[in-house]
Amino acid sequence: MHDPRQSALVRNILLKMLCPPGEEAPYVLSLLTYHFAGMEEGLALLREAGTSKIRLEVFTEKTLFRHYSKDRLAVDINHDAWYPSSSLTEERLEMADGILIPVLSFSLAADILRFNDQRDFVRIILQALLSGKKVAALSCGSDPYHEVFKSKKLHKGPGYLKTELQQSLFELKKLGVTLLRDREGIGSWMNGGRQPQSVITEADILAAAKTQRKFLLAGDQTIITPLAADAAKQYGIKICRQ
Repeated sequence: MHDPRQSALVRNILLKMLCPPGEEAPYVLSLLTYHFAGMEEGLALLREAGTSKIRLEVFTEKTLFRHYSKDRLAVDINHDAWYPSSSLTEERLEMADGILIPVLSFSLAADILRFNDQRDFVRIILQALLSGKKVAALSCGSDPYHEVFKSKKLHKGPGYLKTELQQSLFELKKLGVTLLRDREGIGSWMNGGRQPQSVITEADILAAAKTQRKFLLAGDQTIITPLAADAAKQYGIKICRQ
């Protein structure tokens, strides 16, 4: 009988076998939950990751299936090696090179910051961070200033609420979680490379001030122009590097 997970499992095995000695394909555990923002972007990230030279296994929470059927999920992520969150074990984590969170929901971010190790995903994430493994999250689902929220008309809330929500991203960064603003940086993160260089200009700071933002994310290679730095100081905007 045909196993519906056979294709992804075989692909993972072949990647392991075909890589040159000493150059094993990275083994990544992806933790997928549901959120009202960032789902399309997170699923697109998984589709892209599934075509990369990595061994990818996807773990899902029950809440996801209130919104997606199993058949639809298999099609949307174009990957059939996925399992329930209860299948997450310390043995899998020990073998893994990294943890990928394609959809960072408010509840998952809050539970990580509360160290709620009774939730399977949080337990594995905390263990990964404590053991020095790489953990990355696509942050758009928890960034109220991201275009995702504007496209869903969820950008009109009070500034205090949005500031508090964005603050959780910086707290996650302090814990060691790499925040990916879009899926373009996934290949670089998986292969241990640096994120593409970008620039924060005075115009970026003025745009942030207009929407009453108090924080801006910046990668470790991001260039902050002198005028941007002056404007950030003037408007009380904190620029936090990854």
